[in-house]
Amino acid sequence: MKRYLKYCFAVLGAVILFLPDIFAQEANKDQDFLTKAVSSNQFEIALGTQALKQTENEEIKQYGRMLINDHTKVLEELQEAAMAKKLVMPDGMEEDQASILKSLSVLSGADFDNAFKDIAIKTHENTIALFENAASNLNDQEFRSWAAEKVPSLRSHLEQAKALQIKSGSDISSPSENRDSVETL
Repeated sequence: MKRYLKYCFAVLGAVILFLPDIFAQEANKDQDFLTKAVSSNQFEIALGTQALKQTENEEIKQYGRMLINDHTKVLEELQEAAMAKKLVMPDGMEEDQASILKSLSVLSGADFDNAFKDIAIKTHENTIALFENAASNLNDQEFRSWAAEKVPSLRSHLEQAKALQIKSGSDISSPSENRDSVETL
């Protein structure tokens, strides 16, 4: 019996030692999502800005304007959430994202347009996965709901990026004609 009690106390002690780590990991889920979501939105805004400066393609410019408008609104919502939830707002985007923008900055014409379309598709696929995961796994129920509400508009952005990729020039409908309202992003 004494051996059993010693074993129980040892297990209980180990659990107590690791509880702070477990709670910290849980609390970090919200912060990790915020950091990645802010970086993603900053990247999309910068990508849209680059499109306005570097392309002659009007459909890509319209898509770029939409990225700037929609992702700026989401970024503002993330800033509000960070303050309300006492989370740390990150300073900038991830290094790999900044590197992508730098690589795009030296391209022009069809080379820029093609690279822009590919990047817009890939980044929206990644962002959708991020937000879907957050909608299922964040600790804060309000934050989970908010992330879930953004997924339909992110999917709309992805579909519009794919339409830019598939169709050529004048065959592309205006992104503003196909998109969900900004309120759903």
